[in-house]
Amino acid sequence: MIAVLYIAIYAIALIAGLPLGFALFGRRHPAGWICGAVIGYALTAFAIWLPIDVGRASGVPFDLAWMATELLVFLAARQIPSPLVNLPAWTRRDSTALLCVVLLTLAIAVPPFIRAGASDAAGNRYYRAYFTADFVWHEALTSELAKFASPPRNPYLAHRPIHYYWTYFLLPAAAAGSLPNGMDHVEAILKVNAVGTALLFASAIFLFAWTVAPRAWPVAAGVMMAILSSSAEGVYALWRFRQRGVPLGEVRNLNIDALSNWWPPHGLRIDGLQRCFWWVPQHSMSYALGLIALAVTTAAGSGAPLAAIVIAGLALAGAAMMNPFVGGVFSLVWGLTVVVDAARSGDFVRRVLRHAVAVVPVALAILWCVRNQMVEGAGGALQFGWLGEARNGPVWTLMLSLGPVLVAAVVGVLARLPPERGSHESLESRRSLRGFRLQAEVRPAAPLLLAFVALLLMYFVRLDVDRAWVGFRAGQIFLVAAPALIACGLSAAGPWRPVSIAVAIVAAAIGAPTTIIDTYNAQDISNFTQSPNGPWTVTVTAEEQQGLDWLRRQTPADAIVQMDPLARERSTWSLIPSLAQRRMAAGRPISLLGGTQNDSEYGERSARVKTMYATPDAQAAADIARALRIDYIWIDRTERTAYPSGMAKFDADAGRFASVFRNNEVSIYRVR
Repeated sequence: MIAVLYIAIYAIALIAGLPLGFALFGRRHPAGWICGAVIGYALTAFAIWLPIDVGRASGVPFDLAWMATELLVFLAARQIPSPLVNLPAWTRRDSTALLCVVLLTLAIAVPPFIRAGASDAAGNRYYRAYFTADFVWHEALTSELAKFASPPRNPYLAHRPIHYYWTYFLLPAAAAGSLPNGMDHVEAILKVNAVGTALLFASAIFLFAWTVAPRAWPVAAGVMMAILSSSAEGVYALWRFRQRGVPLGEVRNLNIDALSNWWPPHGLRIDGLQRCFWWVPQHSMSYALGLIALAVTTAAGSGAPLAAIVIAGLALAGAAMMNPFVGGVFSLVWGLTVVVDAARSGDFVRRVLRHAVAVVPVALAILWCVRNQMVEGAGGALQFGWLGEARNGPVWTLMLSLGPVLVAAVVGVLARLPPERGSHESLESRRSLRGFRLQAEVRPAAPLLLAFVALLLMYFVRLDVDRAWVGFRAGQIFLVAAPALIACGLSAAGPWRPVSIAVAIVAAAIGAPTTIIDTYNAQDISNFTQSPNGPWTVTVTAEEQQGLDWLRRQTPADAIVQMDPLARERSTWSLIPSLAQRRMAAGRPISLLGGTQNDSEYGERSARVKTMYATPDAQAAADIARALRIDYIWIDRTERTAYPSGMAKFDADAGRFASVFRNNEVSIYRVR
């Protein structure tokens, strides 16, 4: 029932941006609905933040803030003549093509979410390991935001604020914190939110590619290739297994979309878009907003009306609020696209200066992120140069991770090169571009620039706190640029069209096994064999759930509950913050949730917690707990196995540790 209710909440949240989408492209054009919905998510997130920031966070203030935002947007949009940007007519064929993209997105996005956290007859719950690496800590972040502290606290280092871009999670957090029993359904809310975001993301990719090459099926083919067939790692794994006589079923025990890093030459890790659907929807929303801005500029060129420029700037600001790095990349490419077009116009200076107005909302968004301590220390974490894993087999890594889409995109670029002097476009090509000729000459600029910048970032920029992070983001940025370039080839005139079609068919066949295997593995919670980072399926037992439920219902929301972070490594590293929804004094987060702080504090405090568990001295353990302001201590099979000689003290000294919960597996003590 909560899922159905949240679907309605999610849909209502998107309404806030529809007046702007309609102002851009008109109420009757689907582009207006797509743009408006994506911008609406960002506007609603900002509206939710306002009551939290002034200390009035609850259902009614959230509703009032959203309605005020919607009213302001509606009144502003009424003053704008619509449509600001004229697009080619949208036909039933375009709708059918977009529907196919939507159905593919659902087919890939939904099954892993259905299985994440599923229970067996005994009440044990199961999570695929990579859901514990992302989705489960999203639960921790959402639960923390739902406490409505300003700024929100770091659930793995309770005395510190979160240094992470948490804007995307404001909507699910507001729903969880405001709905009756909403905190019992954080997982369901996040799943609905992620699937809704996947649909918006895929639609934004389609729209951007369609503004570049307004041909329904070439665009749909390009988008579906980027979603389904971006990587050759699956085919490579199957070939390698067959060559070595390894059963093909062993692909269940592979991180199939990371073989370019797992296997020699151990190059960059580049994830496909299917992983955006499951594990990083916050980045998906940032990409979607950036694509909306590029769609506006691609369709209108550097001569866009001032109001359209402002709306594009708002979309870029939203992208920066969701992810400052991604927002910055899209803003850079947006600016380069404007400059390229303006240079061809004969009115360079005036057009570029007019577009400078879009800098204002982007700058305000960055200042907002700084004010909320989202990007503290981020500038110093960037490293530039051809470093580390980027140097390991760069060409092989690129072809393995992105080869199918890359080759099809290159063919598309070649197909759209200016014809030789004296040549003539075919009649069919002229007809297809009728009414859109002015923009046709410059339309490939934005995706080409976006793809080029993404490749530069992939190989020459990294974060010192997570050296794979920029490669992940840059690879996905390349993938959202590629469909437009592929569509250029598939819609080209003359001999390039059959060449493009042939290349696309071969590339799709090579790339599809990776996503098919990855989708199966992501929903497979029956595989309990060991991965390099623990079991492929993580189990939360029924007894553990009883203890976690007790903590949620019987302890204050701001209580600090400690488990041992070192013995758990990457399996149940987020058990307490995610499933008990309580903060820890010390943790070992495997995400960027801790921001760019030096890891030494996580390590130092975790070592003190280890001593608290390991020592047989109750007084020493109590002193550590009080110094770290720990309210409750959690013990299950992990702590008992790691520190057998340190367990007796908790029961032996009731004056320091009061037993408040116990079952066959879990013991919880309150620190006196």
